[in-house]
Amino acid sequence: MEALRPFLQGVLGLVLIRVFTFFWDLWKTRSFIRRLRKAGKPVPLHSFLMGHLLQAKAASEELPRGAHSAYVTNRLATKLNAEAVYFDAWPVADPLLVLTDYRLANQTTSHDLVGSVKPPMLSRWFAPISGGGGVNLFTQNGAAWKRDHEIFLPFFNNSNLDATLPVIVDEMLIFRDILRKKSQHKDIILLEPLTLSLMNDVIGRVIFNAELKNQTSGSHPLSKAMLRQLDLKFAGNDIVESLGQLNPFRFLEIWYNGRVLDKQIRAQVERSVVAFQTAKGSDSQFASSAMLDRVLADYFSQPGQQHRSSVDGEFMTMLCAQLRLLFFAGYDSTSSTMISMCYLIWKHPEVLTKLRAEHDEVFGRNIEACPGKIVEDPSILNSLPYTNAVIKEAMRLLPAAAGVRYGCKDLVIKGNDGMEYPTEGIMVQINHLAIMRNPSTWPRALEFLPERFLVGPEHELYPPKGAWRVFEMGVRNCTGQAFVMKELRAFLALVVREFDFQECYDEVYAGEEVDLTHVYNEKVFLVESGSAHPRGKFPCRVSLSNYTSASS
Repeated sequence: MEALRPFLQGVLGLVLIRVFTFFWDLWKTRSFIRRLRKAGKPVPLHSFLMGHLLQAKAASEELPRGAHSAYVTNRLATKLNAEAVYFDAWPVADPLLVLTDYRLANQTTSHDLVGSVKPPMLSRWFAPISGGGGVNLFTQNGAAWKRDHEIFLPFFNNSNLDATLPVIVDEMLIFRDILRKKSQHKDIILLEPLTLSLMNDVIGRVIFNAELKNQTSGSHPLSKAMLRQLDLKFAGNDIVESLGQLNPFRFLEIWYNGRVLDKQIRAQVERSVVAFQTAKGSDSQFASSAMLDRVLADYFSQPGQQHRSSVDGEFMTMLCAQLRLLFFAGYDSTSSTMISMCYLIWKHPEVLTKLRAEHDEVFGRNIEACPGKIVEDPSILNSLPYTNAVIKEAMRLLPAAAGVRYGCKDLVIKGNDGMEYPTEGIMVQINHLAIMRNPSTWPRALEFLPERFLVGPEHELYPPKGAWRVFEMGVRNCTGQAFVMKELRAFLALVVREFDFQECYDEVYAGEEVDLTHVYNEKVFLVESGSAHPRGKFPCRVSLSNYTSASS
């Protein structure tokens, strides 16, 4: 026992340090928020022990079960009649200043420092998704972000994105064939698993130059590992239930499955390296528009790397983290937007009619010829202004994400009523859902009106600069936004004239009493599942449209 005494003393010392640090951070955070409240800032009723977790729980109980946290924070702001609200969820998350007005958001993203720096807390949020401690393109700052950003940026030039469209169309044609089979029956289907499989396969081709075949052969091990990781991270999608993330057994599961996911990513990298080296050894041209292939070709062209047969350990670690992030980001939010479009477009027949007419004009009445025209001339997708407006309006009403930055001493956001919001030591959350449904900014804010994005500045519907911010603004906006818009235009081009989607929420949730008041009276409200997704995986019936037979 004497021999163990130094060890036990050391363990006890570490425990005491952790306990002291916890309570010191608790005191600092709670005292800071209370000072803001005393100064008259918009701060909900605050508990020194629980912060705003009890207020968040009360707000969430006014919402349908599982509603996204964006509704919760917007509800807190609405109760205070404020365009921004301070929210203290420590230790689940760092304190937030939640913005619900675009003019306040513009001040944040245009700030020289805050607009270019992502908060440290994001690394903790992304750690289960990307591994590597959550260090990735979304969370990095400074020289590290610039270095890795420049490695992947060439993939996103327009000519390379156009070169990916043939494989994207190939996968979407498989999706179309699946819908054709589903349309032969009158059964209710869940559309989201189909769009997730589609986008898993698209991103597999585009990033890894690999046919994952989720749509035809069941879940690929890479996709399965990523979905499992997301399930573990989002097992509790309620703000208070999120305390379960502190469960050590959950950490162990996430760690183990993360190793499985890394193994799958490494296998894709090693396969691509072999393909590159084989082509190089036979003096044949290694031509691929896939992201990983382009990155590897550039890596092996660098001085000192030409004669290597594999990537070094540091580069492999970076690749695993970045490719895990890009794989997730590439399929999840795009799948969510596809569902939102299938709901909103078919809910508004007048929009569907205009959309189909534009596609007839651009692609011709022969629907079967449409995929070939896109592959032959990808720029044809740029001739769809109404389609583009429909996509943007769907994203406005049901945004898949939010923006977040880290405040600093010299950013004091000025509200429209003169209120000043200090941001030092605070994460600034840009609540897209609240901002893009804000009636003070958007006339007829809850209506689905693609024309907003087609009218001129003199029109009342014209959105002011910075009000539509799905891909965020400033130097840290979304690098892949042009790619996402190409995918979504191609998706609509291939499905909008051939199929009809009828949502079946009233059937599936028959007898369930749900108060939709605080989710904008929208039965297809958003829930947390990676990015924000329409609830219930979108139960619907799919059928062949009469428009198809009328056009043939």
